[in-house]
Amino acid sequence: MRLLALSVLAFAFSTAASANVLWRGDYETGDLSQWAGYEGLLSRLTVVTSPVRQGKYALRTELHQGEVANSGTRNEVELSSAQFNEVEGNDKWYAWSTMFPSDFPAPNTWQVFTQWHHSGCCGSPPLEFDVFGENIRLDHTGSSTILWSTPLVRGVWHDFVVHVFWSSTNGYVDLYYDGTKVLDHKAVQTLYPGEFAYLKQGLYRDASISQVAVVYHDGMVMGTSLADVAPALAAPPPPPPPDGGTDLPDGGASVDPTDGGIAVKGSSTYQLPNGGCATGSGNVLAVIGLLGGALFMLRRRRH
Repeated sequence: MRLLALSVLAFAFSTAASANVLWRGDYETGDLSQWAGYEGLLSRLTVVTSPVRQGKYALRTELHQGEVANSGTRNEVELSSAQFNEVEGNDKWYAWSTMFPSDFPAPNTWQVFTQWHHSGCCGSPPLEFDVFGENIRLDHTGSSTILWSTPLVRGVWHDFVVHVFWSSTNGYVDLYYDGTKVLDHKAVQTLYPGEFAYLKQGLYRDASISQVAVVYHDGMVMGTSLADVAPALAAPPPPPPPDGGTDLPDGGASVDPTDGGIAVKGSSTYQLPNGGCATGSGNVLAVIGLLGGALFMLRRRRH
């Protein structure tokens, strides 16, 4: 009987293990070890405990004029490895948060804070997020196309969720910004022919910018579905009809004859006879019933 009770518990919580997170770069190790490497000055890429968007740590990136690496003014972490390079046909989701402090400079030129760089030697990456003047943008730099833009708001965390189908012929992008979907299957070439792409984050900008800039990043995660990287945005499955209820043909409420309660069709909220309410689904109620029965039988055997 104890085995039955444990089995019921395992069934009840089995869905928690269904996520397929491929990689995390959220700095919760307290260092940069989750990433494959960096470009620029390590002293400008520091893991801090404040401000943070989630967990205990975030990345603080600082950039000064004249700090040049690989022919560009940059300080960035990168994930260039055979395991995580994006190749033809890859279907990936990414989520992270970025904050621009109140004194973040924004002259009328480009500042890249997250990009998927191509493996070729020269030119701009196929996809990049940048600040240009007083706007945050997602650019397809291969065609000089602005895929999405929104006003720059400083001093608060901004949440990005990006879905990319990687292809040189039939790629597309979905984008959620601060919890709202702003791009839906936008067709775009996400890979250059014969090349792969890899993730970089930090700050890379026009060499003409003289002001010191700081930007914070936190929570980077990579997965194969929206539920993997941003479960709060994934639509839950519709709940089954409540046990004992009878669906009415006109789509109205159904009545449970056992307790007089009323359940709204298509909802997981149940109105109890005494005026209270409870939330749940048929599966959860069934699990609770099985668990209660198992514990009751176990208690009887002990007596």
